Amino acid sequence: MELKEYWSDSCHSRDFKLTRIGFVAIRFRWLVALLIIGIAGWIAVDWWVLDPAHFKLLWKVRLITGVMLTPLLPLSYLCKLNRRWMILSIYALLGILLAFNFVGLWSFRDGVPIPVGYIAFPYFLLALLGVLPLPIKSGLRVAAVITLAVLATDYWLDSRSLSNGDLVDRVWLLLAFSLAMIWVQAGQLRMLLDLYRESTRDPLTRLMNRRLFVRQLEEVRHHSSLDRPYTLILLDLDRFKRINDDQGHLMGDEVLVSVANTIMDIFGPEAIVARYGGEEFIVLLPETPLEQGARQAETLRLAVESQPVENPLDQSEVSVTVSAGVVEGRDDSQVQELLRQADEALYGAKSRGRNCVVSLR
Repeated sequence: MELKEYWSDSCHSRDFKLTRIGFVAIRFRWLVALLIIGIAGWIAVDWWVLDPAHFKLLWKVRLITGVMLTPLLPLSYLCKLNRRWMILSIYALLGILLAFNFVGLWSFRDGVPIPVGYIAFPYFLLALLGVLPLPIKSGLRVAAVITLAVLATDYWLDSRSLSNGDLVDRVWLLLAFSLAMIWVQAGQLRMLLDLYRESTRDPLTRLMNRRLFVRQLEEVRHHSSLDRPYTLILLDLDRFKRINDDQGHLMGDEVLVSVANTIMDIFGPEAIVARYGGEEFIVLLPETPLEQGARQAETLRLAVESQPVENPLDQSEVSVTVSAGVVEGRDDSQVQELLRQADEALYGAKSRGRNCVVSLR
């Protein structure tokens, strides 16, 4: 996992972004529910430790805060559909809780000692937010909002609090808890990304698997138009079973990896490539007409044919060829029908003696 994947979600695939947002939405929902129960339930502690005057105000503040948090529960279901809703929900949560913290501290402006629970609330909030798998950039923003709000609250209630040693202690603690929160969030993000890759990548070639490819195909189809077609190329290794039988499965794996690498080299990062199953690969070329896609498929066929694969056991070489079926898709194309047409074109290439490219409109 590269550092840029920790820093921002801009380099993540759209499919993973949706997966992460859904994961955040679930945890956000449980976090809000926990806060509603905890803030309301703490009324019993306030009744035990506070004098009647402070308790009379704070139990109402706690109930109002719980009511304000309640709409975030249904809002969390919108979070899983849109990144902006997720960001809005998180900052709405911060706004409500920081306002609660301000009112709670303000109620002790008469000089009565402030209970530890109110002083420690911002640190408790930072600890709770560690359960959200946010990139470092987002975590820093959240930490900055909380830190600035806490320091502004201290200054508003007592401007002298920022001119003595208490300021250093306050900032140091906020910084420590913020770093801990970001560290945990990055760990959550790494775990989620690792699980996502394990579930969507072929373990041998590291290409995406068929399930993810179909989702990507649906996305490209949705954004295509009559003047922006896309090309689908279905590839099959010729006589692959013979390689496995004669050279062993280890050699078969070497061939699959070698062909996968050649496909990525030929088509580049703009192409969407997957291991379709067994010895079949599939390539999606967005905004590519049929003629151009067929030429690229022919370039790949020649590249595979000219690059024999070395056997890792005895350094012998095995010649490999591929057959390819090429079809063009548009916005009105149905995914399953398009895949059927690609399979039909591939069957045509096999019928012509293999090691060739067949295009169908």
